[in-house]
Amino acid sequence: MAQGTTAAMACERALGIATFAETRRIRDILMLAETAREHLLRVVMDWPRCMATATDPATLRQVMGLDQRFRLAMAGGGTVFEPGGVITCDIAAVEAAVADLSDLLEAAVFGEPAETWLTRSTLADLGDWAHAGKLPAQLLLQRTLRSGAMQIGSVSIDAVPDIDDADLAGMLFGEDAEQFIALPTWEGRPRETTALSRQAWHPLIQVLGDGRGHGIGARLAARLVELAGLPDRMTALIEAANTGSEGGEAVDACGDGVGIARSEAARGRLIHGVEIQHGLVERYLIVAPTEWNFHPEGAAARALALIAGSGRSDARGLADLMITAFDPCVEYSLAVH
Repeated sequence: MAQGTTAAMACERALGIATFAETRRIRDILMLAETAREHLLRVVMDWPRCMATATDPATLRQVMGLDQRFRLAMAGGGTVFEPGGVITCDIAAVEAAVADLSDLLEAAVFGEPAETWLTRSTLADLGDWAHAGKLPAQLLLQRTLRSGAMQIGSVSIDAVPDIDDADLAGMLFGEDAEQFIALPTWEGRPRETTALSRQAWHPLIQVLGDGRGHGIGARLAARLVELAGLPDRMTALIEAANTGSEGGEAVDACGDGVGIARSEAARGRLIHGVEIQHGLVERYLIVAPTEWNFHPEGAAARALALIAGSGRSDARGLADLMITAFDPCVEYSLAVH
């Protein structure tokens, strides 16, 4: 959904096509639904794997079934990602899917309403919650707390900033474009774009820092913080759609036939750039969040180096969990030397 949304926006901007408010909202809800699916899969599938426990197949079916319901309610006949598309959605079906998402989060992730969990703002709060239940998220946080691993792999958050379109166009279409796409940096530094960098403002994430940065515990908690907030974010978009107060938004190309778009996907910020001339796509470039986060000198590499040098007997398992926390979106192998 994030790829489709970002592609549509880039083409709209390159062609100077207006994006209608309702279309924007539907795309945004679909991206949030995709983020919910991806975060849920990490929690109910990957986190049990990291603890050498089995995944509950019934929960997996619920996750994928809910994802399909969002798609069906908001597909708009397949036109949602067409540049300039004007679409509507089944509001009642979307509201029902959001309600079921809230129920699934309570039953499979938090053991309590997500809005209640979001009020937990201290390490003691997190510990009380983790030790009170047997859900995968609780068990993993229990183990991380008990093993003293919360601060393992602690690195500072150096987030990808809001880069304006003109600067991005220069990087994507300039002479160093290949280097930027493969190994992106900004102002000479590799940056981070993750659930942690997005949720660094939350009180719980702030208290999980150690003065130098944030370790594996904060990365696990940040995914939970973001996941817990998704139903309310979806509801806010639905309510905005119900007002019907916004019209179409005209957009200008940032250059002759050039369009730049960015979206906050589950794994981080996704950037697309397109050049369209005489109705033909001349160039199309993508910078995925994985390229930022797994830069050879970036946040994941630095965190893994700290784990490797920790001397801990469980370093391999912690390294696997750290990679999962960054979520590379590609198959990987882990070797310990």
